[in-house]
Amino acid sequence: MSRIVSFAKSGLDMDALHCAMLAAFSDYVIPLQPNADAFRSTLSARDFDSEASFVAVDGDEVIGFWNVGVRNTKRYLISSGTRIGHQGKGLASSLGMAAINAAEDAGGESFWLEVIEGNEGAERLYKRMGFDVTRKLDCYRLDHPSPDPSACKLADFGTVANAIQRFSIWEPTWQNATETISDLQLTSFLHERGGVIVGAGGLVHRVAASDPSALKDLLAAAATVGSLTLVNVDSADSVLRSILQELGAHRFIVQSEMRLLLPKVS
Repeated sequence: MSRIVSFAKSGLDMDALHCAMLAAFSDYVIPLQPNADAFRSTLSARDFDSEASFVAVDGDEVIGFWNVGVRNTKRYLISSGTRIGHQGKGLASSLGMAAINAAEDAGGESFWLEVIEGNEGAERLYKRMGFDVTRKLDCYRLDHPSPDPSACKLADFGTVANAIQRFSIWEPTWQNATETISDLQLTSFLHERGGVIVGAGGLVHRVAASDPSALKDLLAAAATVGSLTLVNVDSADSVLRSILQELGAHRFIVQSEMRLLLPKVS
């Protein structure tokens, strides 16, 4: 018989949670098999809270989980999953309701998550819990853009932090917020006419600039460090979307950002 409990009260360690994550995501649409260090780093950066997170436990094994981050009155679903052999038994719903009830009890005002378009079962579950779609988010891969990157220079995160706020026209998701990325080892470029890209050399966390040509330059400069993956670009940003398409970027995932205003449990 399984039991639902906060991770803090489960008596299990992070290795057990990591193993559950690997098992739950072994057949996921996007390969998610981080090593133990990457798993812990991701949870830490996104403000994982062991009291706010809930697990389904069978014996000494985690068979399902809702890993939750907390920032002030906001909560965020970092990741959730159920081991393949235990799916279809209502664990995801029970874990979600436990996490939402805990958020309400703690005076939380909102709960946030993203769900990949096409994962209809998960989206139906979240809607039953009271979550509403707030916007669409695109994820892109970009190799070898052609614009001249000479107008850009390397800069540290502290230098570009203010520029991020000045030139951004939409709010980043939780995983790309300044609070999440400020302690990461990042590569950043600053544009001479105004603009910034952060996290180049692999995963791009933020990109914003004063005009379209500067955006092109920043993407080109970043790609000199490595191929780029841009995660959770607001679909309403038509300028950035058009530039990425012009440069030959491939949109490989669309996500829905969803929000639950508390209390709102059905």
